[in-house]
Amino acid sequence: MIYEEVIPPDHLLRRIAAAVDFSFVSELVRDCYCPDNGRPSWDPLVLFEVVFLQFLYDYSDREVEEQVNFHLVCKWFAGLQPEEKAPDHSTLCRFRNRLGPERFQEIFNEIIRRARAAGLIHNRLRIIDATHLQAKVDLFRLPPPPPGTPPSEAPGSPDADARFGRKSAKKSFYGYKEHLATDADSELITAVEVTPGNVADSEIFSPLVDSEAQEVTADKGYDTNANHQRLKDNGQRSSIILKKNRTRPEIVGQANPNSQRQRPSIERKFAEQKSYHGLARARYWGLAKVSIQVLLTCIVVNCKRIVKLMAATTRPPQVAVCLAGAGGS
Repeated sequence: MIYEEVIPPDHLLRRIAAAVDFSFVSELVRDCYCPDNGRPSWDPLVLFEVVFLQFLYDYSDREVEEQVNFHLVCKWFAGLQPEEKAPDHSTLCRFRNRLGPERFQEIFNEIIRRARAAGLIHNRLRIIDATHLQAKVDLFRLPPPPPGTPPSEAPGSPDADARFGRKSAKKSFYGYKEHLATDADSELITAVEVTPGNVADSEIFSPLVDSEAQEVTADKGYDTNANHQRLKDNGQRSSIILKKNRTRPEIVGQANPNSQRQRPSIERKFAEQKSYHGLARARYWGLAKVSIQVLLTCIVVNCKRIVKLMAATTRPPQVAVCLAGAGGS
């Protein structure tokens, strides 16, 4: 009862808990644990909800452990009793490694599936773009590369998967890329991929486009014959912005200028992730762990967005039930 007395009904965490039911996580990751060997583990749902708090508020492992121990609203969100202690920081690290990027991808996909079933995601337009993450590496401390080293590599780097990429013709970075697709109407992230920084944006196009989208827009970096042909073959309208040197206009079709003008909305999503959730820089070394960081950040910003979408609907209780339920309607 202490939770009911001290946690305001309109607190963000209360609204997230009412909007999205995470109980499916326990079943989804059940086979990651041995049921009859060793000591009983923490409930995976508790661990996921603590990790969710970590990326919602941009905490380190140690900081989120402390916050859950000393803040009742965080303890309530994690499903703990007031007298219970939070999982320690090493447990959270093992949990992320145990699930790996594959299971966090499944969690992301399930939330999107339920949002789609609840009518929050539309098929009118997908927006595709990419942004960079700086690697967790101090390049000034690295030894100079030997002659003949590929320009994308940094020999001696503790992060073997990070690569040099370009933000523009004059600016480079060392790290990774986050590739996103967003639903133009709801601004929910519908697909995400993570690659080393030297992977061209145009190469990560097909994995981001779902077959239900009627139209797709992206910047000039995605203007390739293969990408236009992929959309054409699927009966989807291509509103990718064209390069000046395009030589095969017949493969493109008629783009929609109004759709192209909606592309800046995905930039707001990147800015939110970097400004409030620590995605300007990788927390970890290695593609797998950075992928987990990106997926958890996408899960967090999607849940925040779902709360706003449900607040704007005329029937929030019904939408909440649909999103929490397994099948939706």
